Amino acid sequence: MLEKLEIKIYMVKNQEGKWFRAKGYHGFGESWVDDTKKARIYTKIGPARSVVTYFSNAYPEYGIPDIVELTMGNAKILDEKARVEKAMKKKQVAKRNSELNQKKRALEQAQRELDEAQRKINELKG
Repeated sequence: MLEKLEIKIYMVKNQEGKWFRAKGYHGFGESWVDDTKKARIYTKIGPARSVVTYFSNAYPEYGIPDIVELTMGNAKILDEKARVEKAMKKKQVAKRNSELNQKKRALEQAQRELDEAQRKINELKG
């Protein structure tokens, strides 16, 4: 049983109601988006405050962005055993099949080499 967990995350919202976007290193495109799924999420308030300060100083004509704090408190454990066991079994079967195919190819190669050697022996005899 999990005890009550409280986690806070932060998002930055501008005066137009758009969210600051996670663009990544050398990202491109719009900095502000309507979709919250594309919004950057901060686990600490400091980086969110930095974004607010930057945009307030660099673009004062757009106003000061807001920080939205989301608090979550429900936690449940997801049982991943069945999914992981299925994936492990699939990997094992793939590995077995790969080994079987390698052995089949090695056997076919050996058979070709035997046939070639037999042909050369017959040529030398005949």
